[in-house]
Amino acid sequence: MTFGLVFIAVFSQLRFSTTSGSTGNVEQWVNLTNAMFYGKQDFLFSYGPLYWLTGGTTSMHNVFAYWASIAFISAVQACFWSVLFVLSFRSRSYVLLGAAYFLFFNSLVFSPAFFLWPLAVVAFLEYSQPSPFKLEARWLVLLGVITGFFFYVRFFYGTFAVVTFGTYFLTRAWFDRRPTELLFLVASGVIAYVIFGAIIFHHGVSLVDYLSVNSQLNFGNSVDMILDVDNARRTYAAAALVFVCLNIFVLWRRPRLFLTVNALFIVLFKIGFSRTDHYLIYFVAPSAVLICVLLFDGSRWGKLLFVVAAGALFHISIHPSFSGAPVRNSLIAGTDFAVPYETRMAQAYPQYKLPDSLLQKIGRSSIDVYPYNNEYLYANGLNYVHRPLFQNYMTLTPRLDAMNQAFFESADRPKFVLWTAGIMCPGADCNPFDAFDQKLALNEDPLTSATLLLNYHVIDRFTTPNGHPAAIFEANPSTTPYTERAIASQSMKLGVWYPVPRATSGVVKLKPVLKFTWKGKLRNLLFRGAPLKIKYKLASGQVLEYRANVLNAPSGIWVTPLLTSFNLEGPEVESIMLETHVSDYFEPAFDAQWLLIPIKDVHSTSSDASPKPSASPQH
Repeated sequence: MTFGLVFIAVFSQLRFSTTSGSTGNVEQWVNLTNAMFYGKQDFLFSYGPLYWLTGGTTSMHNVFAYWASIAFISAVQACFWSVLFVLSFRSRSYVLLGAAYFLFFNSLVFSPAFFLWPLAVVAFLEYSQPSPFKLEARWLVLLGVITGFFFYVRFFYGTFAVVTFGTYFLTRAWFDRRPTELLFLVASGVIAYVIFGAIIFHHGVSLVDYLSVNSQLNFGNSVDMILDVDNARRTYAAAALVFVCLNIFVLWRRPRLFLTVNALFIVLFKIGFSRTDHYLIYFVAPSAVLICVLLFDGSRWGKLLFVVAAGALFHISIHPSFSGAPVRNSLIAGTDFAVPYETRMAQAYPQYKLPDSLLQKIGRSSIDVYPYNNEYLYANGLNYVHRPLFQNYMTLTPRLDAMNQAFFESADRPKFVLWTAGIMCPGADCNPFDAFDQKLALNEDPLTSATLLLNYHVIDRFTTPNGHPAAIFEANPSTTPYTERAIASQSMKLGVWYPVPRATSGVVKLKPVLKFTWKGKLRNLLFRGAPLKIKYKLASGQVLEYRANVLNAPSGIWVTPLLTSFNLEGPEVESIMLETHVSDYFEPAFDAQWLLIPIKDVHSTSSDASPKPSASPQH
């Protein structure tokens, strides 16, 4: 069950894309790991001709390689973790394993699992009942075959498997005076190495060359690929403490593991500190798995030794072993909380910094932002006092809209409002009132926007650092409650044009009394609503189309003048039409009122003017 759960978790998580694997570095091998699929030249590098199975390639060669890689990684990780989980559960050590996971592992996709799976197998054999667990010949052959295969995934992986299985089964042969297991393992491993190599390589000599090249690479790395640094003595002292804890335990409780544990510790120390900037991934994290053998016994002393060894590894991981060395501390938050919250929020939005002249004008006075983009207020450390429903396009019912209306009519209203362009406004010359989903921002929450225009006036217009139009509104000395004056009433039908009454000043709105059919009500309950469109016909003959907010429409649909800039002016609308393309959603006939809202700062342009082209045209 554990294997299956981990396999599915990893398989569903992993996805590979094409990346520039060698850009900015000298890792040329990452562009050659697919070489087994093309050409006649054998790939003899240490990462191996099958290293693409681990995802280590610039781009997967084809879709079959893609899914084979994901399946391979999932299987290895599932095998590794299922053994650790099961042995921890049997020994009631899952809390300590959880602590190790938090401090050292951090992910189910744990890259050291590709060379630590043999250790997991050995631990399973040693801690099963009866102990040690005896394997049938077919299982020993399978382990040998897998070991031979892993040589071609990465030479080091195969080498680690040989060291792990070789030392363990050599020890078992000594204790049992029976070398059969070791012979089966060695014979099957050698044969598998030859067979897999013959399948992968084009030239027989590559079977030998692969061993020769990589033994030379490993030796060369240890001599010349080193850093000219001295490791701190405390690092060696902590590593020695881990070594002592391991040996106390294996000599006391598990002598069959003595040779294996010591050989693996030496190998991990070698590869971790040979190129010493790799000591976290090649010494600390793998050693954290190695000390888990102290847990699986279930004894109190084993758990105590595990805690001591884990503490030593944690000490190595959080203190740099040399100047500039990498560190890893899972106990440290990903955020520097020594930096004040306001500073951190400002640092998150540097592209929203406003001009100093504008900031001086606002000072520490209270300010809100409408319809959205409160990033400006955080980026500039302004005194943000927001309305109850601060997300403009989510104020979808008259009741919520009225809460914002009451706020802007109250004594708690902010002194300033930064009015930013809608999200569909692409540049400085666009219509700032074009909003989400082909809607008009002034119709999103009609009570809120009208109350703002009644109680605030423009004191500055500018272009934001992002290139969008914006304006600063300042509160009027006194509040003006939102009021409506009916100027006409009439019955209307969907899909029919109606002339707009003229008004000498203010804003004309349409207040429809829309009714859902029973099918429409059922659709709203069980499925989704249907778009309601409002079409505006200008004196020029141009027709503009916006989506209306169905639920907020009874609070008044903005009609004329149709604003196109923060100058608060726009063309007059001659006639309008409401329509929907979903039949039987609304009752086709409805009553409506024409309203006049006394907003004095709004003006109409000449009757033949047209709005800016960013408004949504008729389809």
